[in-house]
Amino acid sequence: MSRRRSSGAALLAGAALVGAALLGGCAIPAPGAATPTPATAAPLSAAPSATAGPSPSAPAASAVLLEIVQLRGDVASGHIELRVTNETDAPLTVVRATYTSSRWSSPMVRDDDAEIPAGARRNLRLALPEPTCDRAPLEHLATLELADGTVIEGAPEDPLGQLDSLGADACELHDFETAVAEVAWLPPEIPLDGSGPAVLRLRFTPLAEPSPQRGTVEAILATPLLAPVDGSGARADPLPIGVELRRGDRPTVVEVPLEPGRCDLHAIAEDKQGTIFRVLGTMGGEPIELVLVSPVEQRDALLDWAVERCRALG
Repeated sequence: MSRRRSSGAALLAGAALVGAALLGGCAIPAPGAATPTPATAAPLSAAPSATAGPSPSAPAASAVLLEIVQLRGDVASGHIELRVTNETDAPLTVVRATYTSSRWSSPMVRDDDAEIPAGARRNLRLALPEPTCDRAPLEHLATLELADGTVIEGAPEDPLGQLDSLGADACELHDFETAVAEVAWLPPEIPLDGSGPAVLRLRFTPLAEPSPQRGTVEAILATPLLAPVDGSGARADPLPIGVELRRGDRPTVVEVPLEPGRCDLHAIAEDKQGTIFRVLGTMGGEPIELVLVSPVEQRDALLDWAVERCRALG
């Protein structure tokens, strides 16, 4: 895995992404892998001078590894992590971190201070904006501003091989909604006392303008936590839906009855992706998979219901 050289020249123009701060994050000792390429850092406000040497506080010839990852818990909330590994012999105090990418519509910024001890790494959480759905080669840059005025920047690494797929689900849903039908969650029917199945409701509203473009909604898949059931109450994975969508047609509402797919309480308590649903269908005759994230209220209600439903089922 290559390390990027960092330069203290200047901040990337317009590089300001406002991301959610990982307030309770802790520094993790970095694995003792290959020695990173040293990164050169310069003070943010320093003017060029023939006689001036590096700032005593700047981590000159330091090594800082920048990476982008998305963890399981980031998917539903729409976040990524700027992972910073400090291979210097001194702590780094990051006062501002930014990430800009041609795949995302605006810069992401974290303004909260983050202390990264020597030899440790820390994930700086950033909220994802809307994707650009730009399929051109990726152009991106991560920038760290340190408390002493030093700037470290570089194109971050992709250790989990995720950068090409990040945003792809949102873009496929966007393509479907602009060509065939808009998709929306309606208020669900969730008995919080666990007395019966939960019923989710999805509305598909075909676009008004007539067009030969058509789509279908074929089935919905189970999640790691929740299982669709058919009219007899038997689990069905996938649950067939079989709806054809033609532009100009009236909206169609699909109801999805659910039962818990598992009842170990720790799985419910630690759930990260159990309320993200995948809908199989077609668009223009080609297969698609729409990824639908539950709204926060629906997610919370489903998790509470799953606990009570498991108790009711014994």
